[in-house]
Amino acid sequence: MFLDSIRTPSTKQRYKNLLYTFLKLIPNQLYIDSLEKKPRDREAKTLAKFFVELARTDLDVASNVIAAYIKEDKKQVEQGKISSQTIPNHIKPIKVLLDSNRIPIHWKSLNKLLPRRESKSKDRAYTREEIQKMLAVTNDITDKVIILLFSSGGFRLEAWDYFTWKDVIFFKNTDGTYKGASLLIYSGDPESYWTFITPEACKALELYRENWKADIGVYPRPDDPLIKSVRYPVIRRLNQKGVRKRIDKVVSDIGLRPSLSPDKKRHEVQLDHGFRKYFNTMLRRAKVDYLDKEDMMGHKVGLEKHYERYQEEDFERFPEYQKAIPFLTISDEERQKLKIENLEKTKEDLEKKEREIDDLKENMDKIIEEKIGKYNQKFMENLEKMYDEQILASEKRLDAMDRTFEKKLDEIDRN
Repeated sequence: MFLDSIRTPSTKQRYKNLLYTFLKLIPNQLYIDSLEKKPRDREAKTLAKFFVELARTDLDVASNVIAAYIKEDKKQVEQGKISSQTIPNHIKPIKVLLDSNRIPIHWKSLNKLLPRRESKSKDRAYTREEIQKMLAVTNDITDKVIILLFSSGGFRLEAWDYFTWKDVIFFKNTDGTYKGASLLIYSGDPESYWTFITPEACKALELYRENWKADIGVYPRPDDPLIKSVRYPVIRRLNQKGVRKRIDKVVSDIGLRPSLSPDKKRHEVQLDHGFRKYFNTMLRRAKVDYLDKEDMMGHKVGLEKHYERYQEEDFERFPEYQKAIPFLTISDEERQKLKIENLEKTKEDLEKKEREIDDLKENMDKIIEEKIGKYNQKFMENLEKMYDEQILASEKRLDAMDRTFEKKLDEIDRN
């Protein structure tokens, strides 16, 4: 019931491990005291069954066990060994186990035992300089592709278990250079979404494709895994564990993951999540639209997902992503090229605008000239009309004066 209630394979494995860590801490004596029997072995399935039976038999005892577990975790937080944000993640698998088996634990009272969560985690993102060092210390094209896709796509580690070549759609300029590419995350999964990668990552991926052909003799097929393992003579996927090992070696080579002191349990930068934080930071610096940024990271944004109607096949979010390409590009040389290209494009756009303005001025001059011509013609017509009307009125007045004068003369003659 516990495993069937978890949809994502990576979450299922993580929850299973965390639950097993909790179950192993419960001594057999507790089961003997409450159930008058003990587990026949210490396997996860056996211990889960016993804990569920314990919770059904005595909710108070089960609640006390969970409370004791939370208190031990709180001590770890106080000693600085784990983050306060970690404890809820330790409790979630226990809650899933009991909820899926319809056991009504009073979680509200247990949640009050949790420490106040820190407003911000203490780990940070990789810097561009650190990622540059990673690329500098490795000559393996596989490592370069992993690093560039991680930093420019911002996806989670488990996404490497899904990628195939058909999940990448390249965008090119008219001269054949790369504009960027779209990348489908968790293909075939209900949680799938689209993100994008930089032209720099596209070049590395294209070089990796040529390297693939040199190794295998043919280019990768659409359904082939995006990155293959070199440990096997046949094509096998390099899964998330293999990717993590490669990144760990590269990051260790540049001195970013020294041995931890006894009082610390976490490094300053998370091995894989540091790339995702770098991606998020660069998109924010580029002033990318918040909802588009969250969507490119696979985050849920309230009711927005239910009402938005982006056409994913048209990749309407790519123009927003393009704002961040200069920030996400790692190589100084590539960034300089990009800067020159942007300046040239800006110059072309300005020249085009100037031509449009000149054409607009010319058209306006013609329109004004035509308007003035029509106005002058109309004015002259009105002036002639007014003149004719005044002449006619004057003639009428003269005729009236003539008639009056003749009338006066007749009166004089009669007198």
